[in-house]
Amino acid sequence: MSGNSIRRQREVPTEVGGKVAPRSRTGQPRSGKVIAKMLQRYSHLWFVLPGFLFFSVFIIYPAVSAVALSFFDWRGIGKNVNFVGLTNFREALASWSFYRAALNNLVFFIVILAFQHTLGLLLAVQLNARPRFMQIYRTVLFMPVIISLVATGFIWTLMLSPHIGLINPVLRDLGLGFLTRAWLSDITWALPAVILVQAWNLLGWSIIIYLAGLQSIPEELRQAAQIDGANSWQCFWRVVFPLLSPSFTALTVLTFIQIFRVFDVVYVLTGPLGAPAGRTDVLGTLVYRTAFGIGGMTSADARMSYAVAMSVLIFIMMAIISSGLITFLRRREIQT
Repeated sequence: MSGNSIRRQREVPTEVGGKVAPRSRTGQPRSGKVIAKMLQRYSHLWFVLPGFLFFSVFIIYPAVSAVALSFFDWRGIGKNVNFVGLTNFREALASWSFYRAALNNLVFFIVILAFQHTLGLLLAVQLNARPRFMQIYRTVLFMPVIISLVATGFIWTLMLSPHIGLINPVLRDLGLGFLTRAWLSDITWALPAVILVQAWNLLGWSIIIYLAGLQSIPEELRQAAQIDGANSWQCFWRVVFPLLSPSFTALTVLTFIQIFRVFDVVYVLTGPLGAPAGRTDVLGTLVYRTAFGIGGMTSADARMSYAVAMSVLIFIMMAIISSGLITFLRRREIQT
């Protein structure tokens, strides 16, 4: 049999279900070949599928359910669920407690951000000079980040206690006894004390992020600036600091997200009411107190759906502001 006749025999279509299914030269139907190519091309999606399913079940589904629940009136227990539309959102936007808590979060953010961009950068520069025992210093400075926020709150509750705490005796020994006070129950100093604890807990992040940025800057740039006559300060301000813009952007956005989600430290230090007199109340404690009430899930003042509506508003606000920060700071990186 000649080669041409063999080739024609291979190209003869076969009937499948009453229809002719074209075949390729290899004898495999073309539709099957297309499917095989697609499976081969997108085979990596099988590795993504478990993570996507986990994300869908524990993140996407609860988020969508929360948005749906925010349009109802529900205490959190029982079957008494009533549709109220946008009432929860209007009430939240008209609530002074909501704006007061958001203002406290904003104060948290501004103070801690300034703390990180000054002291955190200073310590990172010192570590970048590779002093003796650098690894020990870096471990000690990063240790507060590793400690649980609840444990951090309990530790500082004891340290700030006016009776058994460590802070007041140290101030007396230094001749600063006039500064001693009940820090967490003082209307003026309660919020600064809580901010100090949160800043101490987050300082390690700023050091590590800035240290990574400093170590990525080529040493040749500093040497070229010194050859051109720049002193140490000019070398840092004109050469090093502009190249730290990506670290500045990352730290600013991460700090914003972290601070507007703060809950643990405030809850442990001053309780769900944001004592004293709501001076330390933040969005996290306000949502918790609204959802579960002061006495827990059986409390008569628990309003789960209203708390979910506030959470949705907080999420929208954080998404908009975070996007704005990223856009603005990215443009700054390009300009520098």
